[in-house]
Amino acid sequence: MDVENYLRKIYAIMWFSWQELSNWTKPHIFIAYLMVRPIFGLLLYAYIYIAFAVTSGLVDPQRAFYLITGIAFYNFIGNGIYGVVWIIHEEREHYNILKYTYISFPKLRDYLLARSIVYYIIGIGLSIVVLLIGLPLVGYNPLLLKPNVPLLIFIFLIGFVWSAFLSIVMSGSSLFSSEFGPLISEAFGGLLFLLGNVLFPITSLPEWLQPAAYALPMMDWMELARFSINPAYPIDPVNTTIILVIKTLVYVIIGIGFFALADKLARDRGLLETSLYH
Repeated sequence: MDVENYLRKIYAIMWFSWQELSNWTKPHIFIAYLMVRPIFGLLLYAYIYIAFAVTSGLVDPQRAFYLITGIAFYNFIGNGIYGVVWIIHEEREHYNILKYTYISFPKLRDYLLARSIVYYIIGIGLSIVVLLIGLPLVGYNPLLLKPNVPLLIFIFLIGFVWSAFLSIVMSGSSLFSSEFGPLISEAFGGLLFLLGNVLFPITSLPEWLQPAAYALPMMDWMELARFSINPAYPIDPVNTTIILVIKTLVYVIIGIGFFALADKLARDRGLLETSLYH
């Protein structure tokens, strides 16, 4: 394999993904637009916490930290997952170019992963902005944080790997449906939000639902993400990291195998041209 040529293709795909996502507008205008949704979402949850704290008289900095970090880091995962699955729907339904993608980049899985990088980079920016605005908003002193930069970089990298390959599974499923692709991504995003230690610990869930939460990497990833910016956060970082790495490897293997099968079946059945409107 010509590595230099392959990397050049990935760069071109990322550039195209950014241009298409931003509708070829000026970067600073598009970045301002991107900030609107997560900030207003943050304000909603912050208001709920503040209203509870004022009415009950119970101000708990640790709960505030848990809430804001959950919302912040979820932006990284949620933005990436929705972006990857939306690509299939957009290129097949909106532009009718999915079948032509194979001509320029025959490996659809790698094409999706290359395009997803832009969504995850945007997600990192959203996470940082929500942290910087949200923590002071709920009265948590940001000076208490002591970010572990190498661990934080690792968190974003491994988060990209497991969630991108989970998205690959969903993308493979959406190849068989011209209508429900976006709904699939919304459903999985909501599932991770519910089961991923985002707003509350999974021990608060019904017992019959907890095994599903333990099977997902989201729980361990979110806990390690909190620890990466606050070493006083009470977890066992070594054990959590080992579990997260094992789960990530499992999801990578599942993603590769499932998408290869789905891709072959979709091509054999001519589903790459299947559209809701054609």
